[in-house]
Amino acid sequence: MKIILPLILALAAIPAHAQLYKWTDADGKVHYSDRPQDGVKSKELAVQRAATAPAAAPANDWQQRELESRERRMKREAANQEAADTAARNAGKTPYNPSQHRNNKPMSDDEVCKRDAQQIEFSEKVPRLAFGGGNGSVAVSEEERQAIVRQRKENHALLCGSGQRTH
Repeated sequence: MKIILPLILALAAIPAHAQLYKWTDADGKVHYSDRPQDGVKSKELAVQRAATAPAAAPANDWQQRELESRERRMKREAANQEAADTAARNAGKTPYNPSQHRNNKPMSDDEVCKRDAQQIEFSEKVPRLAFGGGNGSVAVSEEERQAIVRQRKENHALLCGSGQRTH
């Protein structure tokens, strides 16, 4: 209704046969009017009637922009809601701490023997060993690596015997 009323008024204001005159006054100022000025040379201008179809296009363009604006707002609100939901779910959670997720149940002798055998095998295969320290990892020399392997084998022999429980 808001768009139709101005269009109707604009159409009603256009006369059936519009004439436009251009004339210049004594000061050199150009004037345009619907009647020729008396005593002044005036020129009749051709008036072209505006097509009525373009008047409907801005209405559709406005509606399209409004629709796109609403869609963007709905997407933005959905994204904000999703972010708020995620934040609410994560509010009570603490950061991942591997120490908290370890099984506090003591290992059986068989499990300890199996773990020790795996560590010995790994220590013998790798050319370099490094241990995590407070300031990052610390690499050990070849002599230290051999001493570590020897110590692990001795501990394994004491706990597990001569290879009885390695699997």
